[in-house]
Amino acid sequence: MNNKNFDPRDQALEALLEGMEESDLELLDPPDEIWQGIESAVGADRDAPASVVPLHSRRRNLRRVFMGVAAAVVAAFIGVVVLVSLSEDAEEVLATATLAYDPLSFDSLGATAAAGADLVSEDGRLTVALVDATLPSPGAGADLEVWLIQPDEQGNVVDLISLGVVSPTDPESLEVPRSHDPAVYFVVDISVEPRDGDAGHSGRSILRGALMDVN
Repeated sequence: MNNKNFDPRDQALEALLEGMEESDLELLDPPDEIWQGIESAVGADRDAPASVVPLHSRRRNLRRVFMGVAAAVVAAFIGVVVLVSLSEDAEEVLATATLAYDPLSFDSLGATAAAGADLVSEDGRLTVALVDATLPSPGAGADLEVWLIQPDEQGNVVDLISLGVVSPTDPESLEVPRSHDPAVYFVVDISVEPRDGDAGHSGRSILRGALMDVN
């Protein structure tokens, strides 16, 4: 055989593979000392104190929040601080918002509305509670719904999530999904939502404001 590309190492590899049996390909359990080393390293990490991350450091560029869906913007310095591992202890207010009415772009029902919003940590979960609320009736066939909105630097809507429907006479606290970081979704919005089967925002906001660190 006269092949310029022939490599004797290829022939040796073929001979080695031909001589292997199925048992040679089985996965072997690592020695006991390997597992002992892993368990020791994991135990050391578990004993280390949990880190606390100030959320405002991750959104320093988000200094503007919108008052209209894509309209007037106002400067806001946001500093919501949330622990990476939420406290299992007593209720703690982490941030507050003053919700305001924008006559240029909001539903007219908001003209007589007023409310604040607290971001609360309790029992390992985050909730948004409406405080000092004076809310209008949304009318027949409609509800008042609370949203968390992620704005861009110009105050336009990037994304939003519904926290749920509230009663105008007795608004309850609404849980923030763990999948949505209030350092990013930090604008609280209340809207009038017709019961039309559309889960999206109606565009009929009545109040809105940005959560700000209480410290």
